[in-house]
Amino acid sequence: MKTLVIYYSLSGNTQTVAEAIANTLKADINRLEDRHSRTGPLGMLLTIYQVLFSRPGKIRFASTNPNEYDLLILGAPIWIMKLAPPMRSYILKEKNKFKQVAFFCTEGTSGASNAFKAMESLCAKKPVATLEITEADIKSGLYREKTHSFANSCQQGNSDNKGAVAV
Repeated sequence: MKTLVIYYSLSGNTQTVAEAIANTLKADINRLEDRHSRTGPLGMLLTIYQVLFSRPGKIRFASTNPNEYDLLILGAPIWIMKLAPPMRSYILKEKNKFKQVAFFCTEGTSGASNAFKAMESLCAKKPVATLEITEADIKSGLYREKTHSFANSCQQGNSDNKGAVAV
């Protein structure tokens, strides 16, 4: 099974989880990048507007073609209980190239269920697995165990294609 992890990370937490998943699955990995700054007053206002009104962000698209992969694992942070705009942009542009998907989100304390619903709706595909990682999981190291379980669920979910397994 050829797998690609596509993620967006601002603080580094989502990147940490994405790299752990890619290492466990021996998957290719690609980071989405913003074309606009999210720092300072203007960056914060833009971010709040895009998140509250579910607007896509402007990104530099990944150089990999998702159509070349059996499974695409999409990861993003949760902002104000919603999916980060850069991931929304990626899904909207590339969704027709997705064969199977799995989702993971990083968050302060909650919001992943909203993001997973949005991702599933945008992709028009049910994920083979989902993973919710909190900031506390990152700080304690618990994310390593959770990403390993998620990777196993992705492999099993991809082989039997019976629907989402939450970790």
